[in-house]
Amino acid sequence: SGNQISTDPENNLSATVLKGEDLEALPEDPEELEAALQALAGGSAGPNGGQIYIDGFTGGQLPPRESIREIRINQNPFSAEFDRLGFGRIEVLTKPGTDRWRGQAFLNFNDSIFNARNPFSVNRAETKTFFYGGNVSGPIQKGKSSFFVDISNRDLVNTALVNATVLDSALNIVSFREEFTQPTKRFSISPRFDYQINQNNTLVARYSFTRTTSENQGVGGFSLLSRAFESTSTGHEFRLTETMIVNPKTVNETRFQYEWDRRDQTGDNSIPTVNVSSAFTGGGAQIGNNFNQNNRWELANNTTTSFGKNSQHAIKFGVRMRGASIKDRSESGYGGTFTFAGFAATGDPCDLNADNFVSSIEQYRCKVQGRTEARYNPSQFSLTTGNPEAEVSRFDIGAFITDDWRVRQDLTLSFGLRYENQTNISDNMNFAPRFAFAWSPGAGGARQPKTVIRGGAGIFYDRFSENYTLQAERFDGASQLQYIVPTGSAILGQSVFSADGRVTNVPTAEQLAQFAPL
Repeated sequence: SGNQISTDPENNLSATVLKGEDLEALPEDPEELEAALQALAGGSAGPNGGQIYIDGFTGGQLPPRESIREIRINQNPFSAEFDRLGFGRIEVLTKPGTDRWRGQAFLNFNDSIFNARNPFSVNRAETKTFFYGGNVSGPIQKGKSSFFVDISNRDLVNTALVNATVLDSALNIVSFREEFTQPTKRFSISPRFDYQINQNNTLVARYSFTRTTSENQGVGGFSLLSRAFESTSTGHEFRLTETMIVNPKTVNETRFQYEWDRRDQTGDNSIPTVNVSSAFTGGGAQIGNNFNQNNRWELANNTTTSFGKNSQHAIKFGVRMRGASIKDRSESGYGGTFTFAGFAATGDPCDLNADNFVSSIEQYRCKVQGRTEARYNPSQFSLTTGNPEAEVSRFDIGAFITDDWRVRQDLTLSFGLRYENQTNISDNMNFAPRFAFAWSPGAGGARQPKTVIRGGAGIFYDRFSENYTLQAERFDGASQLQYIVPTGSAILGQSVFSADGRVTNVPTAEQLAQFAPL
């Protein structure tokens, strides 16, 4: 039972298994569900946080709650089957089809008429939550094949509050507090097909499609509506799992996954950004036409068996191969950014509050008024030029073997060894031994023991992401260049600013060539 303790490696104290009614207490929204699971898993070792496995595959979109059969958290943290330390690891198992027709549906609705206005805003932006979905499962060929399909759609309108200091039409410094809508839509559908090939072999196929759109991103705080950009993400996942019962003690499992994901972002970078520190950020979004396209595949084969007179050795070994190809386009900073930071001064006519400091908004106001003194010019101008596209690919391989040896009823020793390697940034000596023990004093006696003492040690991996290689190629000193013009340059005095954050006579890349790029 759940109240009994044992020396099995999977039954460590920090392990949590959620199924049945426990799952119903979790959020229905996939993003909120992931946040809740991360909170349950707690802190993890390494800078990249915990890992999420879905049906044994690394990464991918978290499925809707209704399609989840079981969630395992922090189980067997020292296992050599995984590259990272198991604290923070989340394993999600989806539901198979059933031998009877079953289904369910849900609907969540909320509207701004039921909610109070944001007390920090002068207006009340419309908000909405419309979230519906469901699932159905049943047999295709009774006793031979079945299916499970879930579908969900979320139409969410949140708000972002802009709390800034700006210039009005008469060039007076005024506060600006307004709430703007941020619509987000997410649609997903995930069919699963289970097929019994013969008495010893089964096949599971799953496909997932997800599409998310977001508007008015980048708005809020000091950032004005002119800096809004749109984002669209589309993802396809194909998964195949074949399980073979080799003999009564041995099971072999082969898994294959292919993912295709693309994220597009669109924002105006035809005009520069005007960053008036601690007052407002206006002008263009500096996004342009950006996209990130990922193609990933994963192939794994694991075998579980046991040997010994009483099967006291539980053996598991396997290999995993993965490949990734990324094509990325980034036009961030191609429109340029003017920065007003303010400056110390005594008796300056633009120091409206006579505090011996011309604030950033006071400096900007005098520039808009057309004052030509160099001290009112922008404190800095930056611009990115060059090729906005970059590509990278990576292949990695990992192999492992584990032995959970039940020495006695009160003692289990776990040994493991893992080896990994990858292209781009590689090392041929990536051997990672693992060891763990579980000792329960008094186990095997007449009374149920109440204590298990556990411990473990090992070497774990936290690999360099292919995104690091992508950034290294992009910022190699030739593909993309960033120019920064400091205060005092005559070029900064040529630009003309308006109260609404628009700029004319923006410095060109040819003019900036006299400055050394970063």
